[in-house]
Amino acid sequence: MENLSGSGDIHVPRRATISAIAKLAGVGTATVDRVLNNRAHVGESTRQRVIQAKRAIEAGTAIGSRPRPWRLKVFLPGEAGPSTDLLADCLQDYGARGNATIECVFTKKLEPASLARKLHACAGQGVEAVAFQALDDPRVHDAVESLARLNIPALTIMSGLEHPALIGYIGINNRAAGRTAGYLMGRLTRQSGSVLVVTGGELYRVHEDREIGFRACLRQDFPHIGEAIVVNGQDDAEGNYQGVRKAISERDDIIGIYNVGGGHQGVARALKDEDAADEVVFIGHNLTSRTKSYLLDGTMDIVIHLNVRIVAEQTVEALVSYLEKRDFKPRPILTGVITRENITGATFA
Repeated sequence: MENLSGSGDIHVPRRATISAIAKLAGVGTATVDRVLNNRAHVGESTRQRVIQAKRAIEAGTAIGSRPRPWRLKVFLPGEAGPSTDLLADCLQDYGARGNATIECVFTKKLEPASLARKLHACAGQGVEAVAFQALDDPRVHDAVESLARLNIPALTIMSGLEHPALIGYIGINNRAAGRTAGYLMGRLTRQSGSVLVVTGGELYRVHEDREIGFRACLRQDFPHIGEAIVVNGQDDAEGNYQGVRKAISERDDIIGIYNVGGGHQGVARALKDEDAADEVVFIGHNLTSRTKSYLLDGTMDIVIHLNVRIVAEQTVEALVSYLEKRDFKPRPILTGVITRENITGATFA
């Protein structure tokens, strides 16, 4: 990542003393002591600022001449799987490099009212910019407008939202990712039949875009795939398991499954319980330790992957650049294709 701090940078020492951490984090030395010794009575936002300051000092990171780092807040869905947890860790790492402290807040998954409340609550907290994984719901749109009135810039990550007040989107082209899944499904399945599209509902635009791309590619190039049947598992492993197992048990023409979201373990378990893993092509998203194991044992055929470390880097760069009135144009993020044959050396981030 390029140096963001300009010609007047101060290079902090590598020895992370309590006083140096306190100065960089904007807190007292007693607070730093409580965080480093894992004591109670410290807010999560403060704890994250202290840890990030410590990381920055130990890494010898160039810290800008601002009297304090920018305060950024990122909202991610809770219990969404290892990819989201890794994204939160990466965001905090890059915040330390980008003269920012980042508080990652996990909201209840697929609950737009909860996300909207937390976005509204940024008012009066000293938050200077916000990023969030969007849910396409009127209450979330209203919260974005509220942030704009408060002059708090916001951008979406991973899953976008159409709203004029947003300053941008960081993520892959999900239509293209869906078309890639469709192309691979069509090439890997030669016999006629139907496929299942496992979705998480209608709230994530990322899921909608992937499904649209997938269906468009099948219609255009692969007429041997007759029907794409929707299974709504609510982005949940158990929901996916029940829906996929029911569909496979009721039909004998299922030749492929495309999971546009999370909960891959439910799909894998359904395939194994129905003894169909060798007969059905299974394509999903995001390389993790779990999906790696499915590739290696043959349950899963393709993982379409994005590097969440790049998402974290560009998110921090976009927000800090906007606050510092610097131009920033996100670089295209590659849509990767992982199989068990090229998995050696592949990393989750």
